[in-house]
Amino acid sequence: MQISIKGARAEKGMTQKEVGIIMGVTPETISNWERGITAPSAPQLIKLCGVYGVNLSDIYLDKKLAKS
Repeated sequence: MQISIKGARAEKGMTQKEVGIIMGVTPETISNWERGITAPSAPQLIKLCGVYGVNLSDIYLDKKLAKS
């Protein structure tokens, strides 16, 4: 089952601020990742999966990034 990073955060019941603190980034950065404005680096994505308790293969990023 694939899930967006926003969906994974929502399932965990976390706010963008909480995730930002754990990840060492601003809530705005988390928002940008979720909206496909920017993308997390590979190490950040791996850490994010750990925070959300999901496998890397289960996460997908917004398609807007593919158009950049």
